[in-house]
Amino acid sequence: MIVKNISSLLALGLLLTACAGTGKDAEPVSSLPEALLVWQSQAVAGYEVTIEQTCFCPPDLLQPMRVTVREGKVIDIEGLEQPLNHPEVLDEGRLTIEGLFSLIADSSESASKLVVQYDQQYGFPVTLEIDGSPFIADDEFSYRLSDFQPY
Repeated sequence: MIVKNISSLLALGLLLTACAGTGKDAEPVSSLPEALLVWQSQAVAGYEVTIEQTCFCPPDLLQPMRVTVREGKVIDIEGLEQPLNHPEVLDEGRLTIEGLFSLIADSSESASKLVVQYDQQYGFPVTLEIDGSPFIADDEFSYRLSDFQPY
């Protein structure tokens, strides 16, 4: 289902991008289909990125973490302020850019609040805020990505 949603969004992105300009006159990347198209056009096989998350989770998981990803899989996670004492609690799918795209696609239909800003060069989500329901406490979470280094 996720692959179907992402494929549909990518097709929409292709259509929208075909109608948009290029260069300095191009519109900023502001939607999931556009972001997916930009991300996939970069053909990034591996990268490192710093991720900060807010959630109802152990304090050591609220620190900035340096994440290394190769071919869509997390190969290393390092706490930048202290050791990670609860790495088993981390959802590694949410620590990859592809996983965050899937989370955005899934949340776009069900979340009461979804706010995303995308990197203009690579298309990945730079900030992501999700609130599943205004009536449920502690279901909100956010991600902030920085120091992206592709290789």
